[in-house]
Amino acid sequence: MTVDIVSAQLRWPAPGTTEPQVSAWATDSKHHLPERYQQLLMIALGESVLGVGTTFTSQPASPATSALLVVAFLSTVLLWRIYFYRSGQILAEALAAAGNRDAAGRATGTAHVLMVLGIVATAVGFEAVLKHPHGLPEPAWLITSLGGPALFLYGRIRLERIVFNRLSLRRVVAIAALAVVAVPLYFAPPLASPVVAGLILLAVALADAHHAAGRPPEAPSPAH
Repeated sequence: MTVDIVSAQLRWPAPGTTEPQVSAWATDSKHHLPERYQQLLMIALGESVLGVGTTFTSQPASPATSALLVVAFLSTVLLWRIYFYRSGQILAEALAAAGNRDAAGRATGTAHVLMVLGIVATAVGFEAVLKHPHGLPEPAWLITSLGGPALFLYGRIRLERIVFNRLSLRRVVAIAALAVVAVPLYFAPPLASPVVAGLILLAVALADAHHAAGRPPEAPSPAH
């Protein structure tokens, strides 16, 4: 995937050839690219649930691990909800209407890579806490448990910029909250960090729902 992303950002250069006049980023952006990006993200979410479930079955069952399994599943659902509302739903329309489809395609790819990396990091945090549910958390566990959702939200902010040409303040506040709670959570049980991260994701989803209540579905307004 790294080779594909780097090569795409460089427009797939080859020795002895000139840069193509038409970028592949702008080709069939109304259907092909948005669908592939969404499939990639859904695969990451599914693999995260599978990985957490596999780790759970290999550990002794306890109230802490059972609670974390529920938190992991609900957090994954929240990541899915935050992605698809509303930018993920109308991504294809936004790319088709973008003034610079080449730049929009590149930015969309970067945003999805960031979100996928955030999902993977979040899943790693869940698995680490499942293996070590007691005692004090390691810094690496906090980085994945809190940094994973923060990275996902940052990628989602970039997607919001592409689709609506605006900054999502709700997600900025959520990233700030994840950073603020890192210090006190270092002294809390390991289970606390994924629970708090899940509550912050829930707050973002509820804020999105409140923002949309009583309003017609928002149309894309990409930069021209």
